[in-house]
Amino acid sequence: MITRSSKHILKFSNQNKISNIDILFHTFQKALQEYVDMIWEQELPLKNNLSSKDLPDVADIRHSRWKQLIYKHASEIIRANIKRKKKSKPVIKNVGINLDERFFDLMKEKNSVEFDEFIRIKLPWFQENKKLSQTINLPIKFHKQSLKFKDWNLKKTIRLTKKNDNYFIWFIYEKDEPEYIKGGKSIGIDCGYKTLVATSDGDLMGRNIEDIYNQISRKKRNSKNYIQAIEHKKNAINKVVNDLFKSYSDLNHIVIEDLKNVKKNSKGKINKKFNNKLQYWSYKQFIFKMEQACQEKGILLEKVSPAYTSQTCSKCGCIDKSSRKGELYQCSACGLKINADTNASINILHRGTYSSSNSKPIFIDFQC
Repeated sequence: MITRSSKHILKFSNQNKISNIDILFHTFQKALQEYVDMIWEQELPLKNNLSSKDLPDVADIRHSRWKQLIYKHASEIIRANIKRKKKSKPVIKNVGINLDERFFDLMKEKNSVEFDEFIRIKLPWFQENKKLSQTINLPIKFHKQSLKFKDWNLKKTIRLTKKNDNYFIWFIYEKDEPEYIKGGKSIGIDCGYKTLVATSDGDLMGRNIEDIYNQISRKKRNSKNYIQAIEHKKNAINKVVNDLFKSYSDLNHIVIEDLKNVKKNSKGKINKKFNNKLQYWSYKQFIFKMEQACQEKGILLEKVSPAYTSQTCSKCGCIDKSSRKGELYQCSACGLKINADTNASINILHRGTYSSSNSKPIFIDFQC
């Protein structure tokens, strides 16, 4: 099953509704901390779920379902703390609120031309002199990201989050995962710092990515310009991924190097100035987008070890560190001249599962 999400800012709600959300988050965080404290002090047992009869009222919350929800969240926090072998009690600083269908309803207002949906959230307080929950109706507008999932199944779960004094609702979508494509083309991909993507067919994509990293590094962290530069990087990655699949419409297998620890392993080996820029490198975000796209398209994405891929000749197999000279790879054994990133991507392809249907690697000679 493939799962995706869309994020919607609650900027269309009036001030009264925002005030209610403020109170909800403040109360939820306070109640969550109280239950965490009780579990930590063994005043409450650590279980997946606990009956509302066994849960004390906390932070003025007397609604049984909300108490159970908050307790479940608290128990997950304690379990995560134990798993990480942390000895100090967790302190709740930020919260996200996951709600299932018992806590909200989706509605369409026939007379509303401005909004696509309204979501009615049942708050953890009761109406005066009644046993019914107080509710708030929040207007929602669809956007480009959410419209991509109009044919997917909408899960009966939402998530409320807060960032930079703004509130958001996340919708969750799912659909069956397609079968892997049988027959097609295999390519290797080298994900670099200066050129985002080099393929084993000789294509170079995202050649301006280093300029974007430099722009980010010059901005004051968390400033408006910094956030815009980060968004620019995100859009650049998305464009490269989209362009890649447009250029290779017959893919069934992609091989890419596994660089998950490259930043960690680079500490102390690279000068401080470059290490500062390396923190903005897009490998993690690029791989995430590739994994999502391949999963949706039924394409096998294979990760292989990156060891010596940039030092190995893709034609004769000779390993010589001195053969790489910047963007050029010139083999000291057979004399092959080729773009260094393309050479690495061919080696990456060779490390993947090879079949007779794969296209032969190409060699690009530089006119020096």
